[in-house]
Amino acid sequence: MCRFRETTFELLGGVTELNFNLLNWGDDGAVQLAVVLPLCAKLTVLGLQDTQLGDKGAAALAGAIKGNGVIKVLRLGVNHIGDAGAAAFADALRINGVLEKLWLNGNKIGDAGAAALADALRVNGALTQLELGGNQIGDAGAAALADALRVNGALTELALYSNQIGEDAKSKLQEVVQGRSGFELLV
Repeated sequence: MCRFRETTFELLGGVTELNFNLLNWGDDGAVQLAVVLPLCAKLTVLGLQDTQLGDKGAAALAGAIKGNGVIKVLRLGVNHIGDAGAAAFADALRINGVLEKLWLNGNKIGDAGAAALADALRVNGALTQLELGGNQIGDAGAAALADALRVNGALTELALYSNQIGEDAKSKLQEVVQGRSGFELLV
């Protein structure tokens, strides 16, 4: 388990990117990081890939991101985040108007988590890239995301490769983004 000291993060006040990838912090480490994250006043990129992060840690980070006006890129791939963690990030995305890229690839997000994120996309105008490849999203989650894309004009990249999405649902997603200049759909 890691322990953060506020004085350490005060010294990092001018740092713009932190990557704690491949550390076995788990939820406890993420909860501690969420508490001191506001001390990193210029932090725009945070990487916590493959850190054994689950729903509890994701919820803590989502709470910290909710009111954060600085972080633009959050990389949380290859963890253990499920539907509850995705729902926590969806709640944050409804309020946060700064986060541009959210990587949740290689987690355990299913249809309920995808639907929660889709609901947030209906009101979020900042997120441009959502990485959800390698999860457990099926046709219902893909349909929710397709519906959200009908009203969201900010998102320019959506990755859904290596999920459980059937051909009909993939076609509906492609149909929704067809004609959008520069939109990248990876299914």
